[in-house]
Amino acid sequence: MHDIVADITFLDDVPEPVVNGVRGGYAPHHKFSELDWLASGFHQYQDETLHFPGETIEVKIRFVSWEYLRDIVRPGVHFEVRELDRVIGTGTVKAVRDGGL
Repeated sequence: MHDIVADITFLDDVPEPVVNGVRGGYAPHHKFSELDWLASGFHQYQDETLHFPGETIEVKIRFVSWEYLRDIVRPGVHFEVRELDRVIGTGTVKAVRDGGL
């Protein structure tokens, strides 16, 4: 089960491993401006193909720490997708589990 649905754009100027592509099961960090910590989450894509820098895709995300995020994350909230301190993409929340998923 996922916690949110979001549109994510992978930046096109990011070094490996994103240039090698990512697929479902990818588990980057997510930085919301309302939080001072990174939230780990597992991505589920609509297909099993590799996705590359520059692409914008819809993703379902299941967060490890959803109980701490559920009151903060709402549709329209923007966030960064990171591999630790490196920003590899940006996202916008489209839907939240407790809000009709």
